[in-house]
Formats: sequence, C-alpha cells, structure tokens
Amino acid sequence: MDINLRSFIHLLCASLLLLMVGCSPSTMHTQTIPDDKFKAALKASEPSRFDLPAAGSVEEANMLAGVKALFENYTHESLKASVQKVYAPEVYFRDAFRQIDHAVDIEHYLVEGLEPLTACEFVFNNISRAGGDFYLDWTMRVDFKKTPPGTWEESMGMTRMRFNNEGQVIFHQDYWDPTDVVYVRIPVAKQLIAYVKGKL
Repeated sequence: MDINLRSFIHLLCASLLLLMVGCSPSTMHTQTIPDDKFKAALKASEPSRFDLPAAGSVEEANMLAGVKALFENYTHESLKASVQKVYAPEVYFRDAFRQIDHAVDIEHYLVEGLEPLTACEFVFNNISRAGGDFYLDWTMRVDFKKTPPGTWEESMGMTRMRFNNEGQVIFHQDYWDPTDVVYVRIPVAKQLIAYVKGKL
C-alpha cells in the first residue's frame, strides 16, 4: 500500500473515532504513552519502598488471590464488595479507556462497564513476578446483551501491578487492544478497522 494512502487511512480512522467519542486530540485518553502521571505513579509505587511478601510465599499467594477472585467472579455484587479491598484508596489505574486515581472511582467505573454485558469473566493464564512488579496474563470473556445468549467473545491482555505493604494494588497498568471486542461494535469504526486491517 502507498505510504500516503496508509497515512490518510490512519488519520481518517483517528478523526472518525475522535468525532464518535467527542474528544479532541489534546484530551483523548491514551493507554500506553508514558505521560507525566504514569511516570509519577511509577516513582511513587517503586517496590523498594514497600515490604512485599517473598516470591513464592503463602503471603504472596494470598495477596494475588484477592486480585484473581475479584476478576474471576466479575459481577456487580463482587465488584461492590471487593474493589475497595483489593485496591488502595489512592491508586494509579489506567486501562484502554480511563485513568483513575481512587479505588471508589474504580468501583463505579467497573460496575458501569457491566451495563452492556450479560456476563463477563477473566481467565488468568499466567502470573509472573519481576522484583516487585507483577505481570498478569489474562483472557477476558464477555457476553454482550445485544448478541444471542451464550455468544462469548474473547480478548487477550496483560496487566502490570504493584502492591503496598497491606497487599493492596497501588499501580495497575493494562496493555490491551479493544478494537476486536469494543470498537468493532461502532458501525463506522467497524468498517474502518476491517478495511485498515485488510490493507496494511
């Protein structure tokens, strides 16, 4: 494909998505750009500042079990009962759509995210530790209300987490591509994404 046509398609896709979500380029949320908030959160959550459980210990397993239980049993009731226990009151949380600073706001955000769904669950494929950083490899399974019951769709992702002395999450950075599950439900975006994937 001609480089100018490719650039035009990228610009067109970005412009249409901005129009659809009502954002300007200066205010649009980014998931993976290491902005100032991200850098500040990395510094504030530096693992050497915290007394974390030893790798492979029972204490470490218990700490991670809270996170797994929250996302494996992903319901209104579970989220309302557990989010503010799993996450510290002050936290850095960034996914594909939002960057949030407080556990109470994460709870509201995740609960609201269930609205278009019949059901949602996360399957943890692997959890790795590098020093005080934890990397959770997961598969999200969602069943949308607008599809026939039991029409599960899957999407892979990865989350980097850090914890405080109390075993609560203080840093949560997702690496996940929402185009195949979420953006394709927007009619114009679906056509553009399909076109771009077929041409590039």
